[in-house]
Amino acid sequence: MQDAIAVQRLKSDIALLRQNIWPPQTLANVEGLPIYYGVKHEVESYHQQWHELLERAQDLFQPFMQDDVVDEVHLPSHLNLPLFFFHVDRIRINKTRAKESKTFRGVASVIEKCGQFDTDQVFAMGEWIKSDDTAALVAHREFIDLRTYVFQHGQSDYTRTRFYMNGVILSVEEHFELIDARDKPRKQRNDSYSDPIADNGVWKIFGKYR
Repeated sequence: MQDAIAVQRLKSDIALLRQNIWPPQTLANVEGLPIYYGVKHEVESYHQQWHELLERAQDLFQPFMQDDVVDEVHLPSHLNLPLFFFHVDRIRINKTRAKESKTFRGVASVIEKCGQFDTDQVFAMGEWIKSDDTAALVAHREFIDLRTYVFQHGQSDYTRTRFYMNGVILSVEEHFELIDARDKPRKQRNDSYSDPIADNGVWKIFGKYR
């Protein structure tokens, strides 16, 4: 179990360092995105400035009773540490239509989280909840999800990561390739929900049984 005070102190130190050295000034940038890249010595120099905070995070989030140190890229995203990848041959940036989903057991909590709905829709949600002891409401909000696929030299598999909040730093190989597929959004998976009970233009509300 992590020490809550130590975690909060770490997050404060990370925020302070971000104010001072983020974004990195000496590295190339993918336009419009918090993705930065450079050759090995440039990235190592920048990584060194984060080294102490990364080590503190690894110590705090060391799995209980395990010897293996948690990998930097698997540290919790809420710490807001940049993600470092080394020996990168290529990356692919994808834009995917995605969906945030939340389940509620009452109409008031739907309105609190998702905003106002027309009166008749509020009534319909209430009727659904009253119809059965196991009735619940599911809220869906569509958004565009940006991910990057990182291919590292000598590794057979890629690493898929969300990068928009934390940012990504890449130490690239000589023949580095950047594939920007943002203009070709991937299709969303088929949705098992249809015919929403309510829709306020941002959130669609569906009935389901728990």
